[in-house]
Amino acid sequence: MRHEKKDGVVPKGIFSIPICKQDAQPIYLQLAEGAAKMIDEGILAPNEKLPPIRKLAEHYGVNNGTIVSFYKYLEQKKLVYARAGSGTYVSPLPLEEIPLPVGAGQMRQFAQGEDYADAINFVDTALPAELFPVEAFQRAFQEVLEKEKGAAFRYTDSLGYAPLRECLRTYLSSFGIQTDAEHIQIISGAQQGVDLVSKAMLGFGDVVLVERPTFYGAAGAFLSRGAKTVEIGLEEDGMDLVMLENMLKLYHPKFIYLMAYFQTPTGVSYSLEKKRRILEFAERYDAYIIEEDNFYDFAYGTEQIVPLKALDFRNRVIYIKSFSKILMPGLRMGLMVLPKKLRERIAQAKYTSDISTSGFLQRAMAVYLEENGWEHHAKEVRCYGSQRYRQAVRLLERHLAGLVSFQRPQGGVCLWLKLPDGIGAEAFCNRMLERHVVLTPGSRFLLDGADSGYVRLSFASVDDDKLDVGLRRMRDVLCHMMEENHTLAY
Repeated sequence: MRHEKKDGVVPKGIFSIPICKQDAQPIYLQLAEGAAKMIDEGILAPNEKLPPIRKLAEHYGVNNGTIVSFYKYLEQKKLVYARAGSGTYVSPLPLEEIPLPVGAGQMRQFAQGEDYADAINFVDTALPAELFPVEAFQRAFQEVLEKEKGAAFRYTDSLGYAPLRECLRTYLSSFGIQTDAEHIQIISGAQQGVDLVSKAMLGFGDVVLVERPTFYGAAGAFLSRGAKTVEIGLEEDGMDLVMLENMLKLYHPKFIYLMAYFQTPTGVSYSLEKKRRILEFAERYDAYIIEEDNFYDFAYGTEQIVPLKALDFRNRVIYIKSFSKILMPGLRMGLMVLPKKLRERIAQAKYTSDISTSGFLQRAMAVYLEENGWEHHAKEVRCYGSQRYRQAVRLLERHLAGLVSFQRPQGGVCLWLKLPDGIGAEAFCNRMLERHVVLTPGSRFLLDGADSGYVRLSFASVDDDKLDVGLRRMRDVLCHMMEENHTLAY
């Protein structure tokens, strides 16, 4: 048994694990069992740096390969993490506290849908059709057809129609995103963008860190490639940074997926400080960030929108933007701004997926932007969204004060409502369906499907009368369920 004093000093910590070279059990496993026990008992502290391989090998009289196997085994068990160029460190969390990745089977619930045409619809996030710039696009379509005739329907470069990319480069600069047109990839909506990144970059077993709760469409794309998703809790100003760094250390993920403003479904917007810290983490732990922008144009406050991509001096952010929300859902067009290192691989994935986004729609979009700009329609949509937002908040305070709580996100088209304690969101939404009101339970945005006690309410396409009626019905159902719970308690 090797466990001896040197120069009269009793070995401590990882140097004090007893080993027996005559034992049938490999030495690296003997060391691993001893280290695991020390980690569990707190003898080896979270984030404590372990000795260099050579030093530990000399102490135990073994070759370097044995210690490499020892450290690798601990890393596989998530008991330690390695930092390139720095060394090996004890895991910052007890193993049982690390959230387990979910399987693709958990995503099946998100594919279920029904037709609620006759109900008050608090699910739909699309704007009313009367806000769509139909006449402007009709003129753009006609101009493209008259000018290019049949050539309008030819394939474009897989990267996208060059005049459109130039228009979008100018638009992006208004958000502080300075890029060249060659770094802009035109895509058929934000969902395709997430899927292309997944197709190009993710392999089986790779890890993606996502917000908890998160948008299920993106999570589904990651899972479809065999990746594992690990959820990071959200605070009022963005991801929990302590948890985020711990998971970066443990899992060495390929990507961090987030929405920096008016997050789906919570409405949370990230503070400038957190955005900067997350960018620092991405560089330190060699991860890329997927920033999805669905609702940045729907900002109703005075705070300037600063995407992570605008702060991305080290080229760590893949910025994905959809035009569906602000223009028309059926347009199915968006863009990505890509780091130089990833551009070629993602461009290849785009080509093998559909060669290119519709050339005719891209040409029409370019004409539309050249003749109308972006800001005129965006201002009209923000005005509409702001009115709906403020009315929704007023009516919630009138009808549901003391029953539900919620943040005021100052943007987006949804509110994230916390139900009273003891009221399950799934049961509540089912009761509301009976009253012809459709809401989204929070479980749809949690990868484990847990009942969080939250519901998402979208006010995008609900007029004042229906909003008022729907909230009154919510109040009645909540009061009735609370009375039932009170009766059962006695």
